[in-house]
Amino acid sequence: MSLASWFRNLFSSSPRPQGPQAPVGRNDLCWCGSGKKYKKCHLKKDELKRVEAAYSAQLTARNRMGDGIVPGSGKKKPARQPEAAQTPAERG
Repeated sequence: MSLASWFRNLFSSSPRPQGPQAPVGRNDLCWCGSGKKYKKCHLKKDELKRVEAAYSAQLTARNRMGDGIVPGSGKKKPARQPEAAQTPAERG
């Protein structure tokens, strides 16, 4: 490889991989192109991202339910009406 082609490749705007496109096994080569196995390169980072995303989704759903919004329904829960006290005649 000549020095000129090396510089051309160095400064070319080749797209970098953004993330795994297909499921990657632990012992497969990493999706980033480093030449390392996935388990030694990006496995921990990717698992952490998955755990954080799941926790965030769970927390968001819990907060929305506390606000009266049920995920997936698109409606608010009806407000609960206080029960009227029974009169002595109703009690029997």
